[in-house]
Amino acid sequence: MKKKIVSLLAILLIVLASATEFGFAQSSKKVIFISMDKTNLLNMQKISVVNKKLDTSGYVAHMNIRGDKGTTDSRSYASMGAGGRVNVTRDDDVINFRDATPENSMLFKSATGKKAKGVNYVGVNKSINENMDNSEYGSTLGVMGQTLSDNKLKTAVIGNSDIYDNDGKLILNRNLCLTAMDESGRIDMGNVDNINKKDATMPFGISTDYKKLIKETQKYYKESDVLFVDLGDTYRLDMYKKNLNETTLENQRDRINDRINTYLKEVFKMVGKDDVVYITSGFPSEIDYKNKRRLSPIIKFKGDGKGVITSATTRQEGILANLDVGVDILNEFGLKNEKMVGRPYKLVERADNIEYIMGEYEKQVSISTIRGTIINTFVIVVSVSWILAMIAILFRNCFHKYKEKIFKLLKELIKLGIIMPLSFMLATVMNCKQPMTILITIFAVAALLYVFGAIFIKDDIKNMGFFAGITILIITVDSMFGTYMMKNNIMSYDAIVGARYYGVGNEYEGVTIGSALFALAVLLNFKKVPKWSVVLVSFIILITSAYPSMGANVGGAISESIAYLLFILLIYDVKIDFKKILLLGFTAVAVVAVFAFLDIRSGSSSHLGAFVIKIFENGPSEVIMTFARKISMNVKIAKTSVWVNILLAGVAILAVLMFRPSKHFLALTKEYPIIFKGFIASIVGCIISLLVNDSGIVAAATSSIYVLIPIVVISINMIIFKQTGPGHIEG
Repeated sequence: MKKKIVSLLAILLIVLASATEFGFAQSSKKVIFISMDKTNLLNMQKISVVNKKLDTSGYVAHMNIRGDKGTTDSRSYASMGAGGRVNVTRDDDVINFRDATPENSMLFKSATGKKAKGVNYVGVNKSINENMDNSEYGSTLGVMGQTLSDNKLKTAVIGNSDIYDNDGKLILNRNLCLTAMDESGRIDMGNVDNINKKDATMPFGISTDYKKLIKETQKYYKESDVLFVDLGDTYRLDMYKKNLNETTLENQRDRINDRINTYLKEVFKMVGKDDVVYITSGFPSEIDYKNKRRLSPIIKFKGDGKGVITSATTRQEGILANLDVGVDILNEFGLKNEKMVGRPYKLVERADNIEYIMGEYEKQVSISTIRGTIINTFVIVVSVSWILAMIAILFRNCFHKYKEKIFKLLKELIKLGIIMPLSFMLATVMNCKQPMTILITIFAVAALLYVFGAIFIKDDIKNMGFFAGITILIITVDSMFGTYMMKNNIMSYDAIVGARYYGVGNEYEGVTIGSALFALAVLLNFKKVPKWSVVLVSFIILITSAYPSMGANVGGAISESIAYLLFILLIYDVKIDFKKILLLGFTAVAVVAVFAFLDIRSGSSSHLGAFVIKIFENGPSEVIMTFARKISMNVKIAKTSVWVNILLAGVAILAVLMFRPSKHFLALTKEYPIIFKGFIASIVGCIISLLVNDSGIVAAATSSIYVLIPIVVISINMIIFKQTGPGHIEG
């Protein structure tokens, strides 16, 4: 009897262990990812079942579509699956995913050395090699699919966006498979070859066979854990619309929406309460892309909640990156892969989600549309005013009757360069959404600031120092409270570009260095603060600029720490020798190490923490790769960016003022010794910014504004109006 009981317990343990193992390999949760390519949120809402569900549920966002070294459909979809920005082959016809046949399975194995699965990317090696050879970010294709496969979860893909060319040749478009595939270009199962039907009434004479699509969805829903569906017709309509007039285009769209509506009804009937459904467009329509509307919609239906989506990648409600998609799908199964730099979604409850999303998108598009014009104008006005002032100083003896009036006018024009960065910040408070209202608000704020300064602060140095001080104060406070002004600032970063989404951007990183040092130097110059307060204020600014949950600027942490410490050493008259230079370098490394530690411990997932983690994973080569990318980006910016004009104009002005008039710079250092020390520290900060930021030219240019404008204004006062400073010694 005792032996029977022991045997029974042993059998029970074996059964329990098997059940546990089976439970690990199989998941009751299903994920369905539906692609309606080249569609915006407004058109998605025209599908009645989507619109109805959005009334009571669903989390919505707009998604950045950027890939590695370019923005294309294929790169966007591949980045979703990679969890990082990636390249794929530029030959779109080579992205030839096919249902497995004996022949292509053999070809696939001979090319890759891997056994084929249900759907295979026969030319995958071209994309893998392209990504390896030209990658800026070191991301790997197919990480999401590989992770699912490694954890015994099955993926399936059905549908395509194939079209016919003018000669009747079939052009394959299976870009959604780039999201679903594993690292070898394989997908467990699916149907990408035999899902369409001929239909002369539809674009290109081809249409998705929705009856077949419903049957295939039912089949693969049961057999897979993650199902990817390419509806196809929305892509084909966008590609064909140049052949249609407005009426026929809308008629075609209505027909396609009706068919999609029928399909989605079946999907929502099919899914269980624990299932997750994504509906997205991996890339915007052609007209949206041309009109700067370059974010694509994504909807996540999970449970009964309603709101918007954010992630640690963007830290903006309603804004995501495409590299977050695969990470979030894995997260639904409790999985993650350290190769992926994207972050899982955070669902934020919000009853007015659609209105909020559309309003924010309108604002972002408006800012992106007029950003170039306003910034270019600002840079040109600043640069030209400096050059005019330099020429006027050189030929000052040619002016007689109107000499004072001309130079007074030049000074006022030049000083606007210090007011404008502050105006850009303050204008965001009005939350304007239209291009014209944004423009009017910026100039209205600038005018009010100028008038205030002209009436109440007549001394030029105090005037400039005041606006520099207010600027750094607002940047610091904004960093403490979520950087709202940075995220909505026309001179700051842009979610549509996707180079940065949160914290202090490179434009204002330069402002942070220059404005802080100049403001502190002015206060010391007029003996308004003790020297020790500079240490305290510098430390506070550094914390808010560099802390991962605030400014989160890695380059800023380095350049600020060196510039601020150098200024502190200078005002305390510490001799700068080789040991002090080593101290500056060590301080920068220590600051970065401290903030990286805090980032990793806090889990805030900023750029700094991600960078350090990649160093641990990939070794010192990650540092080399990162700085190579920064150098490459700076070379590119130097060739194309208007910001380089400020640096060139600044170098020319400094070169002239050092020699004409004779010994002027020496006189400036004696008249304003503290302010000149601030200039020295700012210039060093500019140089460091150039070296450690991927947009270092931008940071150096904005920082130099707070060096060159005061130098030019002070020079005019000294040379033309014979003013002297507190350091002046008679005789």
